[in-house]
Amino acid sequence: MSSCVHTIRARQEDITEYQRSMACLTRLMDQWQSVNQQYGQSEPLKVEQIQQRYQEMLQYGRNLGRHSANAFAGLTEQVPGMIDFVRQDIQQMQEAMIEAHAQARQSQRRQQENAAVLLNVLQQRMPEQQEVIHQLSELVEKGDTAEATQLMHRAMQLIGQQTTTLTEQQQVLIQKLQQPESASIPSMWSAESDANTHSPDRRLQRIDRHIAELAVLDPQQDIAAFIQRAAALSLMPQDRQWDTLSDSLILDLAQVTRTAKALVEQQQELSLLIAGLSSFESSETVELIEQLSQVLASRQLPLMSEAIAQAKAATQQQQQQMAALARREAVLEGLAKLGYEVHEQMAGSWLNQGKVVIRKPATPGYGLELGGASESERFQIRAVALAEQRDVSRDADIESLWCSEHQALQRILAESGNELTIDRALPAGAAPLKVVVQADESASMQTSVHHGRERKL
Repeated sequence: MSSCVHTIRARQEDITEYQRSMACLTRLMDQWQSVNQQYGQSEPLKVEQIQQRYQEMLQYGRNLGRHSANAFAGLTEQVPGMIDFVRQDIQQMQEAMIEAHAQARQSQRRQQENAAVLLNVLQQRMPEQQEVIHQLSELVEKGDTAEATQLMHRAMQLIGQQTTTLTEQQQVLIQKLQQPESASIPSMWSAESDANTHSPDRRLQRIDRHIAELAVLDPQQDIAAFIQRAAALSLMPQDRQWDTLSDSLILDLAQVTRTAKALVEQQQELSLLIAGLSSFESSETVELIEQLSQVLASRQLPLMSEAIAQAKAATQQQQQQMAALARREAVLEGLAKLGYEVHEQMAGSWLNQGKVVIRKPATPGYGLELGGASESERFQIRAVALAEQRDVSRDADIESLWCSEHQALQRILAESGNELTIDRALPAGAAPLKVVVQADESASMQTSVHHGRERKL
């Protein structure tokens, strides 16, 4: 054949993508480790398995050359799955912490509610118990204390001695407090209010949930004002004004929570994109990475969205450039093993100029023209004559020689983990050889500055 169009999948482009994915996974594992330390409730076996799997992936990547193409491809396919798994585990731990935080707030609030009722009973029936009354007042006002449970039970015992003078509602509360299985001392109104989605207790639960989400997902967020407003609500009578204030707090919290969730998600996404860009080790991306890192630290949501778009575009550009370079280097390395003259930076010349002509000392006056768009996996190789004045009877021999060399090139590339396939071929003798006249013999050897990294062949 005199020319053929190929598709190539270079092993190096797979390695580059593996390194990018592993850089993203490494950054995510740092986040996972931080969340896991905060949570502190993960099963040791699960933690060990995640860490062990990650270390195995790292170890595998330290010597990629010794692995077969199929084995390497199998590992590369597992990295995105590992990223998704770790991301989900982070979300599960965060959700567990949010739930625990919300329950702790609800438990404290109900404890204050019960303490308020006990305080009221003591003030009415046993005003002489000033010490207990004072301690209960502090519990109602400030929330949980180190001796809250003991104080509640002490007050309950005192009131229990006056059961004959208690109201029916007060007696119900005392009976609930006396139940040993009720360790959390539930509010006497909780069962009734759970059935009403618009009840004060349900509204307070929504407030607790929002505050917990902010505390866990965005610790840098200042939520002191929200906590103070929630505390003030717990001390107010639940009338129309209470309804208005609680609705206002819920709306404000919902807005801030939505913003915080979006910020946390975009921070994670941008963080991984920065890690992936850094793996390319390209001088082109140094300044961009610095800018993206500044945006990441700014916590500005509008800037974050724009930065993510820039990072994705830059990642795609780097992937295309690295892949295009890797394909050309693979082909040139294979042709060099077949005796063709291949020089440093020639892959860059091919990438930037769209084509390059290489020679073979064993066949003077002839060569191969390699051409193809930088963004495409497809490229053309054609046998060419290097002079108009020549013995044209040799043209057919050159075309036949290239046919045999092409098969050898496929074998050489396959041995290196590259895949070369023929999309279209022009039979030998089907058309006259193209003549490429070069004014300067060194034209095909020129070096050029191009995007990305250039490796020596």
